[in-house]
Amino acid sequence: METVRPKGERGSVYYFFVNRTSGKGRSVEVWNEIEKILKEKNVQYQAVTTDTKEEALEILKELLCTKQAIQAIVALGGDGTIHSIMNELIGSSVPFSVIPTGSGNDYARARGISKDYRKEIEKLLLNEQKKIDLLEVGNRHCMTVVGIGFDGKVADEANKMKWKRWLGGTAYFFTILKVLLTYKPSEIKLKLNDEERLFKKVWLIAIANHAYYGGGIKICPIAKSNDGKLDICVIHSLPKWRLLFILARVFSGKHVSMKGVEYHQVEKIEVESDEPLFVTADGEMMGQTPTTVSIKKEAFHVMN
Repeated sequence: METVRPKGERGSVYYFFVNRTSGKGRSVEVWNEIEKILKEKNVQYQAVTTDTKEEALEILKELLCTKQAIQAIVALGGDGTIHSIMNELIGSSVPFSVIPTGSGNDYARARGISKDYRKEIEKLLLNEQKKIDLLEVGNRHCMTVVGIGFDGKVADEANKMKWKRWLGGTAYFFTILKVLLTYKPSEIKLKLNDEERLFKKVWLIAIANHAYYGGGIKICPIAKSNDGKLDICVIHSLPKWRLLFILARVFSGKHVSMKGVEYHQVEKIEVESDEPLFVTADGEMMGQTPTTVSIKKEAFHVMN
């Protein structure tokens, strides 16, 4: 299956971006089945198959510069692929959708998009569009969760893990245990809207637009992408052994009422720390603190 670059004008087309390396090669297997469905239904489509996010972005930029009628951009891949394509689509009215084939699939999980690709294609062809909020971090945007501190370090270590794409969400579990051995909490100054707060011994700050990150961790269980709010989870002032109890419940979202956990909903947050901390978004590295995150309401067109 070869990459086809966009050329000239044509009718309204669904463009499927297929990441060959995502999900242990599952993207290609799923695409082969999806293509059969599209042919059965006489749907106009174009496959764009790539090995890297960089290659996909180059082709997407070319496509958006043409005057072609695009029905939707559909990504077969994981959260990293989604993050890159979404940032390229910002400012356009082209709707976006995803068929989850990655290791984490947190965006798909939060939006109720299943791995039943036949069912999801049926939904996609209904052409029902809606707008969702995005998180704005500097000049970048994020669909799911910004992680700062312990979770930022975990994401950084997990991304370096040689076997991440084979272990899926389990990679985050093993990385959590590894990072926990040496990680030290920090002193953090937060500005929540206009209110300044000082937190000591902060383990992590999660800033969410959707509930999940890290391959199914329900860090901000009531986060919604259409309420115009950031959901903030701060875990602080705990010894390491108590943090373990919280982490044991965070996968189910039952940690928010526990001692040492604060939960807020705001439109903007500024984060300063006594030493630079990793900042991740959609599992991708975004830099270090200090940082500012704000909500960008109804900023993105989606098909699900």
